[in-house]
Parts: sequence; structure tokens; C-alpha cells
Amino acid sequence: MSNILTLLLLACALGSDATSMAVGVGLTGVNRKQISLTSVVIGLFHIIMPLLGLYLGKLFGKIAGDIASWVGAGILILLGFHMLKEACQDDDNEIKPDTINGWRLLVMAMSVSLDAFSVGFSLGTFSQLSIPLTVITLGVVAGVMTAAGFVLGKKMGRIIGEKAAAVGGLVLIFLGVKIVITG
Repeated sequence: MSNILTLLLLACALGSDATSMAVGVGLTGVNRKQISLTSVVIGLFHIIMPLLGLYLGKLFGKIAGDIASWVGAGILILLGFHMLKEACQDDDNEIKPDTINGWRLLVMAMSVSLDAFSVGFSLGTFSQLSIPLTVITLGVVAGVMTAAGFVLGKKMGRIIGEKAAAVGGLVLIFLGVKIVITG
């Protein structure tokens, strides 16, 4: 039982970056399709990345885990500055829900799942639970937390109004800086 509780706590900790990112992006307004698609992709990345970490961990060791955190933080900061730049330009250039696709979606998913990659290095010794159960739990929890973040961000965006994109950009920058500082 304590292994399951530990796994759920780990899953929530790993999903918190995705939730924060989703709140920030959700402030600009997202539709149900984008919430669903992004949540599923982030959930899948939270399954794939720990497995990659597990298998590549033997090759790269702890150094790659530190680098992964820095890369993820840098990507979030860049996305945040991009959102701020878009918010300061004309309304014609504002970030719209349908722009969360393709490469942008993959970059967002990767940036918030790089910490799961780092966790993968020690996944084999993490618990007595099976690795498939562990990574599926990580993915499901991250997906649900992402969807919840989008819904919260969307509701907050309606309240904040026109400045929502700027606030969302600041949230992403703050999250990236937090990762760098606490690394």
C-alpha cells in the first residue's frame, strides 16, 4: 500500500509542471479538442520519457538528468516569452487555441515531461510495483492534471480578460525559472 501511495505522490509531483503549463496556456482560451489532445499527448510523454530514462540511464547517468531539467526549463521560458511577445502585439497575432498543435504541442509535452525522463533513471529501483503499472500511472495522472490545469486556466482567462496571454506567459517563465533555481 505504501508503494502505491508513493507512486501516486510521484505521479502528482511529475504532473505538477504539466498542470502549471496548462493553466498558463489555458488562460489564452482553449477548446475541448485542444484540452483532450494536449492532455493525451502529455500523458503519453509521461509514459515514454521514464521508459527512455530507464533504458538510457545506464548510458548517461545522473548528468543527463540534470541536463534534462535545464532543457525543460529553457523551453518553458522561451514559450513564456513567446506568449508575452504575442500578447503585446496586435490582436491579429494573438495565440489562438488552434495553434496548440504539431511541433508546438510536441515541444510543450516534451518540456513538461523531461523531469519524468530523469525519474526513469532510477525507475528500476523505485518500487516493487511493475514498471508498466508505474509508467501508466505516471501518464494517466499527468494527463488528468493537464486537463484540470487547462480547465482552471480557461476559467481564470475569462475573468482576467485581455491580459490573460501575458499572465500565461509570465506563468510559464516563472515555472521555468523555478525549475532552474530548484533544479
